[in-house]
Amino acid sequence: MKTKFTSLFILLSITALLFSCSQASKKQGGDGKPAVTVQTQRLSDTSGFTMSNGERCTIVADATIDYPVTIVDGAAVDSLQRLFAAYVLESGDTLSLQEAMRQVVANSMHQYDFMDGPAEAEAVAEDEGMTTLKYATSTRVTPVYNKNGIVTFERVDVVKKNDKVTSVTHRYYSFDVNTQTYIDLNRLFRDDAIADVCQLLKEQLLKQNNVTGNEQLNDLGYFNVENITVTRNFYFDENGVTWSYLPNELAVEAVGEPKITIPYGALKDALCDDSIIERL
Repeated sequence: MKTKFTSLFILLSITALLFSCSQASKKQGGDGKPAVTVQTQRLSDTSGFTMSNGERCTIVADATIDYPVTIVDGAAVDSLQRLFAAYVLESGDTLSLQEAMRQVVANSMHQYDFMDGPAEAEAVAEDEGMTTLKYATSTRVTPVYNKNGIVTFERVDVVKKNDKVTSVTHRYYSFDVNTQTYIDLNRLFRDDAIADVCQLLKEQLLKQNNVTGNEQLNDLGYFNVENITVTRNFYFDENGVTWSYLPNELAVEAVGEPKITIPYGALKDALCDDSIIERL
């Protein structure tokens, strides 16, 4: 009889352990399911006027924004939406999510306030033979990583002048869906290990450009590589963490936006306690 009770106890203990692991996996989205679901909001605005030099100017701004509407475990999404508005949409604390999305388009329009003021406030009709200047700004926000209890949104801003692309920027924002918090560097690495991560970035930059020194990188258009920093502009994927550098941040504009990927395994010695990377 004692043997039967012992066997039953062991069986129940194993069952409880498996159930506990299963629940923990579900809580963190470890089953590969999306951490959040999103909806898409499209907005646009246009203005046109004649400048004091007689040149007609048309300004167009549009935005297509995927924003979080539900969390996979059924938790309230309000806090995550506020973080999304504050970081991804760069809004103030007083704006609602819908107001913040409209503000993205409004801010795009206002970036041209520096231009020569219009001779007339009213929109100008098409006049044959009149010189036309057209500025167009588009913003696209979409999730690029969405599992394991983490969602990363990519924001791409494109500026065109007379249909020619003059600027492209990619920015990334990651959130811990389980705690509904923004993922900053202190959620990844120890403070005393940041210098080691910088060194990994330098070594990888040399490797991916097939060069052996900073002078060769300089010839390719890179500058200030010795002072490369671990920025907040990063995203996750299946292989590792990728840092994306804005134009003129690490290289001349002609190079574009350099990206450097460090495999998860190479980062393990730099991780802080309970690092987000351990979940990946």
